[in-house]
Amino acid sequence: MEGDLGAPNASVLGEHSLLVGSSWVAAFLCFIILLTTAGNFLLILLIVTQRSLRNTSNYFLVSLFMSDLMVGLVVMPPAMLNQLYGRWVLRGDFCSLWASFDVMCCSASILNLCVISLDRYLLITSPLRYKLRVTSCRALALILATWTLAALASFLPIKMGWHELEFELRPLNVTGRGDEDQCRLLVSLPYALVASCLTFFLPSAAISFTYCRILLAARKQAVQVASLASNVASTDEATPQVPHAPSQPLAGSESRRFTSKHSKKALKASLTLGILLGMFFVAWLPFFITNVAQAVCDCVPAGFFDVLTWLGYCNSTMNPIIYPLFMRDFKRAMGKFLPCCRRSAEPRPSAISLSMRNSNSGPRAATSLKNVLTLQPETDSIGSGAPGSEPRPLPAPRGPGALGLWDAEPPDTELQLGTPVA
Repeated sequence: MEGDLGAPNASVLGEHSLLVGSSWVAAFLCFIILLTTAGNFLLILLIVTQRSLRNTSNYFLVSLFMSDLMVGLVVMPPAMLNQLYGRWVLRGDFCSLWASFDVMCCSASILNLCVISLDRYLLITSPLRYKLRVTSCRALALILATWTLAALASFLPIKMGWHELEFELRPLNVTGRGDEDQCRLLVSLPYALVASCLTFFLPSAAISFTYCRILLAARKQAVQVASLASNVASTDEATPQVPHAPSQPLAGSESRRFTSKHSKKALKASLTLGILLGMFFVAWLPFFITNVAQAVCDCVPAGFFDVLTWLGYCNSTMNPIIYPLFMRDFKRAMGKFLPCCRRSAEPRPSAISLSMRNSNSGPRAATSLKNVLTLQPETDSIGSGAPGSEPRPLPAPRGPGALGLWDAEPPDTELQLGTPVA
């Protein structure tokens, strides 16, 4: 009798714990969906309404935020219902349509990240030619090509049934499990390999290549700045000094401060690129490896595959948080509306500008970093001139306004010594 009475109580407790667990899962997934939708929508609205953000470089960001917004609006809600109910609760005709949007939006998000990395690479390596190469028409054409490739990798093969070799033996995208239908995209090995290469592995290689080249360029600029600062200090020691006001700092200490600041920027650039690449690969690499393994052996548990799928979805949640976090223009624009961002968005004057501003007698031509710490545009080395010739001075960096990885537009007439950080 005690066993008979305990069995119903155990089942009730089990159902109660399952209900509580489902409630927490539902709350967490709803938070992810709301954060993805709100974040991407607000950033698109910010770019559209702020005149300072309406430039060619931000076209690619709008495309990225639009693809991530579609992930939050179109892809995540049915996936959440499928996860909570354990079956496809919508109409059966919507299954293949939702799967097509799933593949297209996620692929477009990854391809947009690749295009953004290419845009940053061109901006950093050749800023003087950037406006000639990346025009509005070319940017729109590149965005159109990105979405076209994403659509061709999703709607066409799924609607035609090319994604599954056994599509004649089972309903499209639906596998029967008892009386309940499961909306899962069952793909063949050829489709998994081709689609994964086009929408992830090749773009990932391009993203890694461009960001590594940007990082090398930033470190090269840091070495050049350190070398030029040392030359300034040695020149200042060899030049007879004119009595100056006590408030005017020495050029040697000024050059050391500038070199230290530039080294910190180079280190911050390394951390920034590490965060961007790390978040991208953590979100998508496990999913695509598991997707290929599933096509080979059909041995991946459904629950584990769903976790990796939502991990990839979370990349669309993190993009509107990570990318504007390192963009100076977005910080200034958000500072106008959000008090918490106002303090971090205010530009801080550099040590050089402060020293020049506080100087009573003005900078001396022989020792001023503004006249010596320069970089020749579109060249690979500082000493590329004739033997015995002196380095050609160019405009000096503008402190907080120097060209960086997330600056929207390059300067019109000079190449700055900024590193790819905000």
